[in-house]
Amino acid sequence: MKKVLLLVLTLCLVVCMVGCSGGTDKLSTFYEKVSESQELLDAVADDIYSNWHGAIYNDEFNEDIDLAIWSAQLDHSEDLETIESLDGEIAELFKEVKEDKENGALVKEIMSAYSAYYEFVVNVSGSFNSFSAEKETLKKELASLLKELSYEL
Repeated sequence: MKKVLLLVLTLCLVVCMVGCSGGTDKLSTFYEKVSESQELLDAVADDIYSNWHGAIYNDEFNEDIDLAIWSAQLDHSEDLETIESLDGEIAELFKEVKEDKENGALVKEIMSAYSAYYEFVVNVSGSFNSFSAEKETLKKELASLLKELSYEL
């Protein structure tokens, strides 16, 4: 509940800030949609990690890794639907902003990082150790690129 409230407050703040700057353009909307999706991807990835850890180390989920992952995905079924919807919107926006003269290269880097993170969370594979290490790497990479774009907006 706290995560949802934090997400809503963050989005309201972003919308207010963008509204004060004269309206939203495509690049700002792209930033907002990717940021929103990242928040949801983070929550799903963290719960998959937590359930997976519990199955291995705490004898949870009858020590069934697949059940642990499925349980986290089921708990986040609405988030995953929202993520899928946002993914379509992000892809459409990307087509429009990828040739931006000032930020095109950065937008392409963000889309690449976002796509890798999206696929990683939606199509879970590998070992617990590889999931754990890659989750943090992908999360930080996307967050860093989004922060860089926020300075340009």
